[in-house]
Amino acid sequence: MAQPPQPPNWGAQQQPPPHPGYPQQGGYPQQGGYPPPQGYPQPGQGYPPQQGYPQPGQGYPPQQGGYPPPGYPGAPAYPPPGYGAATGMAPAGFWIRFIAALVDGIIIGIPMMILMAILFGGSFGAIMSASTTNDEAAIAAAAAGAAGAFLIFIPIAIIIGWLYEALMLSSAAGATLGKRMVGVKVLKGDGTRLSFGRATGRHFAKAIVTPMIPFAIGYIMAGFTERKRALHDMIGDTMVVKS
Repeated sequence: MAQPPQPPNWGAQQQPPPHPGYPQQGGYPQQGGYPPPQGYPQPGQGYPPQQGYPQPGQGYPPQQGGYPPPGYPGAPAYPPPGYGAATGMAPAGFWIRFIAALVDGIIIGIPMMILMAILFGGSFGAIMSASTTNDEAAIAAAAAGAAGAFLIFIPIAIIIGWLYEALMLSSAAGATLGKRMVGVKVLKGDGTRLSFGRATGRHFAKAIVTPMIPFAIGYIMAGFTERKRALHDMIGDTMVVKS
C-alpha cells in the first residue's frame, strides 16, 4: 500500500551557506545576510571600554601621586595649601620661636652696644663734664652731639637688623643664627625657599605691624593658629618649621 507523502524533515533541511569570513548566529547570517559594521559590539557583548574611564567593578583610575580625582567618592582630604611641599616638617610653636628670637637679640645686640658706645660715649662724657661746671653752652653743645649720634645710630641699627634677618632667611639655610641653634627655619607658604624681597617684607611686618596689636597677640598667634603662624607670617605667607 502506498504511503502518504511525508512532510519535509526540517531538522535535516539544508541551511543556507554561511557568509564567508563573518561569525554566524545560530548558523545563519545576520539580518539581511550582512555582517555588523566593524568596531560595533556583537550581540551579547558590551561596548568596548573607553580609555581613561573606570571599568565595571573597578574604581576610578589612579591619578598622579595615587590620588583619585578630587570630588569623587573615596578621594582623600588634601592638606592645606602650601603644606604639601613641606612634608615631614612640623610647624614650630611659640616657645621655640621665642627662644630663637632671644638668641638672635643677644647676637645682634652685642655689635649694637659697641656702636652705641662709640657714638654716644664722647657725647655723654661731654655732658657730664659740662654739668659739673654749669657751663650751659658746653651742655647745649654736648646735647646737640648726642642728638646727632642718635640720628646716626637709628638708621644704622635698622639696616643691620634688616640685613641680618633678610639675608639669612633668604639663604639656603633659611634661618638666622638663633633659629639654627634651636633647629627651625622659615619657608614660603608652599614650602619653598624665601626670596630676599619676601624675607624683607616679613622682617618689617614683624618689626612694625605685628607690635601694633595689643598685648603681643600678633606674636602669640604662633602658639594657637592652625599652622603656628604669627601675624607677620600670615602677611608674608611664610611659615616656621622644624628643620
